[in-house]
Amino acid sequence: MPTALFRTATGLIASLLCSLLVFPASAAPVPLPRDAGSPATMQANPNDLPRTVQPHQSALGITPWPVDMTEAAVLAAYEFVSRHATLIVHQFDNGVPWKEALADRPFPRPVEEEWETRRQLTPEGMPVFLALTPLDMDRSGLAPFWDARGDGQPLDREWSRKRLDDPDVKAAYLNYVRRAVARFHPRFLAIGVESNILISKAPEKWSSYLALNAHVYKAIKREHPGLPVFATIQYEHLRGIDDDAKPNLARQEPGVRALLAHSDLMALSTYRFGIYHPNPMRPDYFSYAESFGRPVAIAEMGALSAPIHVFGMDLDANEQDQANFIAGALSHATKAGYPFVVNWVGQDFGPLVQRLPPEIRDLAALFAHMGLATADGRPKPALAVWDAYVRAAEPRP
Repeated sequence: MPTALFRTATGLIASLLCSLLVFPASAAPVPLPRDAGSPATMQANPNDLPRTVQPHQSALGITPWPVDMTEAAVLAAYEFVSRHATLIVHQFDNGVPWKEALADRPFPRPVEEEWETRRQLTPEGMPVFLALTPLDMDRSGLAPFWDARGDGQPLDREWSRKRLDDPDVKAAYLNYVRRAVARFHPRFLAIGVESNILISKAPEKWSSYLALNAHVYKAIKREHPGLPVFATIQYEHLRGIDDDAKPNLARQEPGVRALLAHSDLMALSTYRFGIYHPNPMRPDYFSYAESFGRPVAIAEMGALSAPIHVFGMDLDANEQDQANFIAGALSHATKAGYPFVVNWVGQDFGPLVQRLPPEIRDLAALFAHMGLATADGRPKPALAVWDAYVRAAEPRP
């Protein structure tokens, strides 16, 4: 497998493994609320599928997440995006070339190779949602190095001591974002990914993160005034569904409101881990997000579609529940005029999970059945729902 393509696949794996685990390993399955199966829960009804969605209302995005760690699988992932999306998502949360960016030197070869491979494989004419972050995979501190050794490299003594609002961090991250924008020419730009998890994990760092975000936001908006720039928000942390968020939940709302002072969108990350996860799709699902007064978008979402055993727990899930979650999100988003909706995984990636080290296999398995189609290409009910919105959103002659 060519090195650049391999790095593209493994970079995507790193992105997955740093995604939020909103159903913590230490928690027992939560019983369904008594009314979870009532008519208040959104249902996917083929007769309700859209026919008149306007193209500007909701771009529909998917990441090029591969089924397996092979060149064919990587290329197939991009083909899936080209057939089932109107927006491609390139997310890089596996490190930052801090030293090179600060000195304004050429970036290390692994960075350049992955960027160029992603750019070349992007379907021609498809707009890009570019997502970057200065935070590490745990969303608790400064991102690791992405250097000549590869991504996810430990910070050295000097950089590990820097605050998020250190002048060197501000200058380096702004240079990094500038170069990424110049390479990918995004339609939408995230300069932080699931940033509010920092409030849950390390609330003492939040004020310095706000200063860094404001610094980069102001500079990029001066240079690209028409580009939507924002940090994404993990919705289950904001609502206190995730156990990690509960000790500092009182800080979430004021912290997010402060972040939105320098964010064009309230861009959400939200997931449903099976029918016992306390996160069913309801008509008022996005009401809290909309109360913050910023336009809302869905930066990443997904719903488990098959039963799995992970972290010593049996999580029950089925394809209809997944379709209901996707249908409810799309129905509301398009009616409300959300600028974009992203379903994180195109196809299930069980074969890839089996290649991962045992210590991270359970975490990856939580997301492995969130595809709109199975690993062997069988469409799930959610794909029919998704494709109906894609067809309705495409420009007509």
